[in-house]
Amino acid sequence: MAKPYLIDDLKFDLRIYVLVFGVDPLRVFMFKEGLARFATETYTGPAKTNLDNLYMHLTNYAINKNGANFVKNSDVDDDGGTKRTLTTVLEYIEANEPNFSREQMMDCIEDICVKTVIAVQPALSHAYRTCQPDDLENSMCFQILGMDIMIDQKLKPWLIEVNHLSSFGTDSPLDKRVKFDLIWDTFHLLNLSIKRKKKTKRDRADQFSRRMHKEAPLTKQ
Repeated sequence: MAKPYLIDDLKFDLRIYVLVFGVDPLRVFMFKEGLARFATETYTGPAKTNLDNLYMHLTNYAINKNGANFVKNSDVDDDGGTKRTLTTVLEYIEANEPNFSREQMMDCIEDICVKTVIAVQPALSHAYRTCQPDDLENSMCFQILGMDIMIDQKLKPWLIEVNHLSSFGTDSPLDKRVKFDLIWDTFHLLNLSIKRKKKTKRDRADQFSRRMHKEAPLTKQ
């Protein structure tokens, strides 16, 4: 993106976490918090003289943590480093842009995330049913996606990339806080318990027995 919205004259993107918990029907949840990853050198538009400056044009944390201007978060509430929270970024834009609506921005980002997953739902559902035909609850598998969003000068969010294996590394206390809460909420939504595990084992054993005796399979109630 040649004309991104800048904070402290730096380019940044937003890592939005999306939980896919069921594909037929589709169940999608977007985590309320996210991370902003900043470049480490003052941004100027693309030119022949600066195209090779990765610390200016790229927001990848793995690249910028090696930059001379990298600032590491010192504690869980330190939002002034090269990595910040989604909440902090929205608060900054809200304070500096009179016509900005945080709620409208989050609605747009949620719309992007949901429609992105909907676009692949038919193929995803077919593949899942082929591999897990006996999943009566549509909840045997889940995936946390990392969707990268960039905001342009007109405050319009754009999808840059979807990561199906997003990093859960915690290089800083801020990182740990956000990702711990993400994983905690995920397992809460999964509703994992010994009781459900035993029920699933019983259902699978019953399905196997019925197939062996060529009986009609169980149907979801």
